[in-house]
Amino acid sequence: MTAFSKARPRLYDELNSSHLTIHGNSEHIVAAGLAMVNVAEDFISPGRNDFSLAEHEPVVSHHTQPRDAASVVEKLNEMPRRSREGEEGFDAFAITIVECRNNGSPVRLVETPPAPQLGEIYHYEAMVHRLAQLYEQKFGNI
Repeated sequence: MTAFSKARPRLYDELNSSHLTIHGNSEHIVAAGLAMVNVAEDFISPGRNDFSLAEHEPVVSHHTQPRDAASVVEKLNEMPRRSREGEEGFDAFAITIVECRNNGSPVRLVETPPAPQLGEIYHYEAMVHRLAQLYEQKFGNI
């Protein structure tokens, strides 16, 4: 995501609704989520550039980074994570940070703050570990 301040509430609501919908179907289903936040200072948005870039200069969005991305990560850190069935929240959830200018340059994984750090519950490795545990518990006898 790149439209940081205006998108924070909607992003949270949509993600929160996702785990509620999943668990509303069955308590035994594993709800996992992954949010990817862009920390690039400049971004070429497809929504603002719905014309041929071969014929026109792109409209480039500018962001105050890492402050803008950190505000989104702060909001995502409020995402509920359940520790057992019957509670509300994702069973596993991770936040990854990338630098993607969307201009043809390489996309880079960012591992420094505001990215969750190794050992924190929203780090990608923690999500994968949690998913492995849950699948072993729920489906180990199959």
